[in-house]
Amino acid sequence: MQKESIDRQVIQILRWSIIVQILFLLLSSFSPRFSLRNNYFKIDAVDYLSFASVALMTAILVTISIKKVEDRITKKTLLVILYSIALITIFSRHIFSLSLRRMVPDTGPSLFRWDAIFFLIIPLVFLAWQYSMRHVLIYCLVILIADFGPTLLEQNNETLGIYLTNLSTSQDSHQGTVSVVISSEIMILSDFMGSFARSVILGIVGWIENSLVTLQRSQHSQLAEANQKLQKYALTSEKLAQTQERNRLARELHDTLAHTLSSTSVQLEAIKALFDRDPNQAKFLLAQTLENTKNGLAETRRALVDLRTSELEAYGLTQAIRNLGLSAAERGGFSAQFDLDKGLDVLPDDMSHCIYRTVQEAFENILRHSNASQASVKLFTEDNNIKLIIQDNGKGFNLDKVKKDRLGIRGMRERIEMLGGTFNITSDINKGTEIDICLETNYD
Repeated sequence: MQKESIDRQVIQILRWSIIVQILFLLLSSFSPRFSLRNNYFKIDAVDYLSFASVALMTAILVTISIKKVEDRITKKTLLVILYSIALITIFSRHIFSLSLRRMVPDTGPSLFRWDAIFFLIIPLVFLAWQYSMRHVLIYCLVILIADFGPTLLEQNNETLGIYLTNLSTSQDSHQGTVSVVISSEIMILSDFMGSFARSVILGIVGWIENSLVTLQRSQHSQLAEANQKLQKYALTSEKLAQTQERNRLARELHDTLAHTLSSTSVQLEAIKALFDRDPNQAKFLLAQTLENTKNGLAETRRALVDLRTSELEAYGLTQAIRNLGLSAAERGGFSAQFDLDKGLDVLPDDMSHCIYRTVQEAFENILRHSNASQASVKLFTEDNNIKLIIQDNGKGFNLDKVKKDRLGIRGMRERIEMLGGTFNITSDINKGTEIDICLETNYD
């Protein structure tokens, strides 16, 4: 049994149950008395002895209402309080027999003997609530002994007295003595069966209460375990999202800044080697290096702006692509057409970002290089795959040369291939450019 403090709500409920029991004991003290033997009946009889139970219950109530005492109540202390309440309840049941016997000798069982038995359930409920089934069974056994013990002693004393009296008077009274003894044994057996039945009923009630409490605790434990798993899952998801964001940032910097710096470093090495031998070629490479550096700086700035913005989160994939294309068309003076499946707004974040960045890169290339008058974007599903087609009617370019030199196409290809997709670009001089992307997905 643990010694931790009891929940304050338990003590509060216990106080109210004691108050109700005290009120019932006071009402019972003024209730009419009726005996099955001698036809004794008295309405105005006041059972002064029952006030002893009221006094004891009041003492318990006052004690547990003291703040310092309440704060120090443990499970062991509560167990003592509950057994005290139960024994006082049993005591109040037997007081009536004693007080009635004082007023009317040779009385029998009374009709009001069961009036306080209901309150034996109160300690039982607290035992089933705060303790184990073992405590419930021990409680039922104690109640059986405390309830039947005084009755057994009372009947034995009465039988012994009658037997001795008849024995001292005459031999003819032996037959009456035997009848009294048999009648007394039958009454004892009847009282025992009643006490045993009450203990069994209390045990059943305690078992039901304890089973319900055990079930509730099991459900609470399962819920707490599920919440703990959910918190771990949320933490894992957050860490995974952070890792994905770091990887995305690293990929963006690699596609822009790292590529620009690497290209610049190679070109500067070439300029250094040609500076004395071929100054004109060195100047040409220097001009080209400056142009590449400016383009790389613009790419880096654009990537950083994209990392700071949350247009995808604010508008969804299809609307973000539409806004991106309309903005590029306005700046470049060309018309833009869109055929976008709005059902694709619920794609995973990594896939949505990949598609968005690809479209963004494609429109930047159209603005800077194509001199197009029309451009179109199609986004749709086909055979459980996502298809993205970007077209323009610009001047086109030499595909083999651009693959080696132009910044951005390599980054687009790497993004798509990292998600297990395919990237194809077709272009020719004065025939425009078309980018075809296919991403495999389980999206329905």
